[in-house]
Amino acid sequence: MPSTPERAIALSILPHITGFSSMFCSGLIVFDIYRDKRKLKKLYHRLLLALSTTDVFTSFTYALSTWPIPSDSPNIFAALGTQATCTAQGFFIQASIATPMYNAMLSIYYLLTVRYGWKENQLKKLEKYFFGIPIVFGLATAVAGVALKLFNNANLWCWISPLPLTCRGSLFNNGINDCERGNNASLYRFVFFYGPLWFVIITASIAMFLLYTSVRKTEQQAAKWSLATRLEKTARLKHTKKVQRQAFFYLMAFYVAWLPGTLLRTIQTINTSADTSVLLFIFAITGPFQGTLNFLVYVRPKYLKYRRKHPENLCLVIQMIVFTCCMKEEPSGDITRITEP
Repeated sequence: MPSTPERAIALSILPHITGFSSMFCSGLIVFDIYRDKRKLKKLYHRLLLALSTTDVFTSFTYALSTWPIPSDSPNIFAALGTQATCTAQGFFIQASIATPMYNAMLSIYYLLTVRYGWKENQLKKLEKYFFGIPIVFGLATAVAGVALKLFNNANLWCWISPLPLTCRGSLFNNGINDCERGNNASLYRFVFFYGPLWFVIITASIAMFLLYTSVRKTEQQAAKWSLATRLEKTARLKHTKKVQRQAFFYLMAFYVAWLPGTLLRTIQTINTSADTSVLLFIFAITGPFQGTLNFLVYVRPKYLKYRRKHPENLCLVIQMIVFTCCMKEEPSGDITRITEP
């Protein structure tokens, strides 16, 4: 689809809306966890804290949209920046690979605690890897991207892209570099971002499948339990199913945010002349939106609890969703029990 002023305006505005929404919602998660010392003692909440903190920075960078793109870039609405601002935006977007990696770590956490029954003291042995791998990989590839001059106009924002967009790079041009910047950008997109992202998607999906089969097997065994065993284990099984559902919703938020962009960049890499306009619009919405989706999943257990206790008071339930970070827990219960093992 040829570029039109209306299309360029829409692609520029959409990330402002979804990006700032995501930044705000991730900030609410950070505030809600950081203010509660009980939550900070649990690895589950510390992983959510790390995921949401990185997403605050990521969402803000996405929300800037086309503003940091050099002002002389053609067919880009509201391109107000310079090469320096473009490089800065590209740096933080590349570093955002840490966010989906934290999603994978969260899936592994759910798997270890539910299927294999790991306790907090056992998980502490893996904590340095849970937190270290995403942030080290994200920062290392972002620094490498700056050194290799990879961050340029990528249509929606600045990221790994050739300059000019029509150059082929030495890998596909008989060893001759015809790019001013971003030589072999398509290769580095895969090595620095989409290769690791696909690995993360596969890892999180396998973890969810193993978690599901574990819960399903326990449900099948429950039919054979004696009455005494059933009374003893039913509550635990019910709790485990709630944990599984919560893990599933986090995975769905992850899929919605990242699969459209993965498909878009794959098609662009394979066939540069393909019409990806629909996917581009979808990615402009979903790419910066994960923080909002994570927030909806995060408040889901509390929402269900309030809805059960106050089915007649819709205003209170809506207030709870919007201002969840500012509402105190009722002394009768700790909702973390239905959001983590």
